[in-house]
Amino acid sequence: MNLTRERLTGMLPPFGLNIVMGFVFGGFAALLPLVRDEFSLSRTQVGFYTTCVFLASFSFALIGGYLIDRLGAKNGLVLGGVVMGFFTGMYALAGTYTILLAFAFLAGLGQSLITPAGNKAIIYLAGGQTSNTFMGILRSSLGIGSLMGASLLPVLALAFGWRLTVFMGAVVCVLAALSVLLVGKKMDPEHSQPQSDLSFRENVRALLKDPRFRFVLLTGFTFAAVLSALMGYLPLWLNEVGGLSLQMAGLGLGLAQFGGVLGRPFWGYLADHFTSLRQEKIIAIEGAIMVFICLLFALAGNIMPALLLLALSFVLGFAGMGFGGIYFGFMATLVGSARLGVATGVAITFLRLAVVVIPPIFGFIADNTSSYAFSWLMVAIFPLLTVISFWFLQRGEGKEISQAVDVS
Repeated sequence: MNLTRERLTGMLPPFGLNIVMGFVFGGFAALLPLVRDEFSLSRTQVGFYTTCVFLASFSFALIGGYLIDRLGAKNGLVLGGVVMGFFTGMYALAGTYTILLAFAFLAGLGQSLITPAGNKAIIYLAGGQTSNTFMGILRSSLGIGSLMGASLLPVLALAFGWRLTVFMGAVVCVLAALSVLLVGKKMDPEHSQPQSDLSFRENVRALLKDPRFRFVLLTGFTFAAVLSALMGYLPLWLNEVGGLSLQMAGLGLGLAQFGGVLGRPFWGYLADHFTSLRQEKIIAIEGAIMVFICLLFALAGNIMPALLLLALSFVLGFAGMGFGGIYFGFMATLVGSARLGVATGVAITFLRLAVVVIPPIFGFIADNTSSYAFSWLMVAIFPLLTVISFWFLQRGEGKEISQAVDVS
């Protein structure tokens, strides 16, 4: 498929809306120290914000992906962006932290539509040969927004208060979603693509039979476990353990986001252009990097200089946040376009499950041990599971090849 100017232009709305989504959600994570102080929250309670944001998208992911296969990418982006922006704006009116968490849950419904809609648009527009690269760029647009939000929103919040700052970001989100109606001209095929004849449940069962797809799901859960800890606690950890100021701690999260921005297209480009580096192998390499840095945070985080902490934050983002493009690109190559929405929904379900469960556990361990060390050790276990499962996956494929040779 040739990447015409029309197709490249059609990618702009998904990229733009992902930037705005990252700006709102990623930027608010950098404001959590201010929210913690206003509501007098414990570390465990802070973690519930990330949980509630993704709880709705976790619960609604399967249905959301199924709907996108039928509504189309353009309609999904508009509806998801409006829902997310509206309820994020309601944060400004929250009188208690519980009410804020309820609005966070509702905002997550929009996110569950934006992700599969953006994936479906990019896979159609980019074609198979460059799908990993452009999926990486799509996920990087989310990271660019998060980087902008993490760097800018704390500054604005200190000047105008976090409530007004979040409300302004939510207005931008709604306007960006509505603008897709005007500029999103070519994100869906002119003729309906053939849909799978299987029912929703049969589609899911068929997907789960593929061991490589199961590897994708495990990767999503284990990497998202690290990502959720990074997003929910890195600024707090840098502030409390590393001794960094609020602005410097926000910069640490921003550097992690920037690492993800660079990592997503980098890993995707490797998968598209170097046949010796299969997608599974790249994922295992990313997992090994994440294990190493989490162990460093656990064992030596309190004695590292500020510059080293910031550098490691960048590398952890490069590997951990950088997996999104190749993750969804790998999934797309396995399932094809007809079931891409459903497959994305299943994948997001496993991603969000980790995001829902891990942050409160991370905070609970930190609260009850008066240290983040055991929390980081717990998180390091998850990408280690991905590395181990890659070894088993390789052994299984090797046995299949050997059996085929023996039969021939």
